[in-house]
Amino acid sequence: MKTIAMAACALFVATLVFAHADEEFERWMKQTNKSFASAQKSIAAKQAAETAAAGDQLAELFEHVKVHFEGHKMADGIEFAKKAKDASKNLAAAANAGEWEKASADLKTIGGTCQGCHAAHRVKNAKGDWEMK
Repeated sequence: MKTIAMAACALFVATLVFAHADEEFERWMKQTNKSFASAQKSIAAKQAAETAAAGDQLAELFEHVKVHFEGHKMADGIEFAKKAKDASKNLAAAANAGEWEKASADLKTIGGTCQGCHAAHRVKNAKGDWEMK
């Protein structure tokens, strides 16, 4: 009986941990969308500080995403996150240097990487909402 209670408790805790991780992941994705949109606007306006800040924020978010995928042992997700993080750092550097064509190309790389990862790991459920595969 004690073993069953311990197993049930462990399962409950594991469920809470994974639920929390999923909530964090969703927050990172929402913030990534905001930072990406901010970068688009600030690149168009050639605002170096704002673009660099968005690039730095994206790099930080993609590091969290990479760690998430490492925890789930998803090799392609890890690679998507690494590529997006590197492009985000490059975006910040290009903005600081006033290299707007490079910054635009880096943002395009980030967007393409996001799309590739979403195609590989998201699906619409019966309600029409996106969820992880």
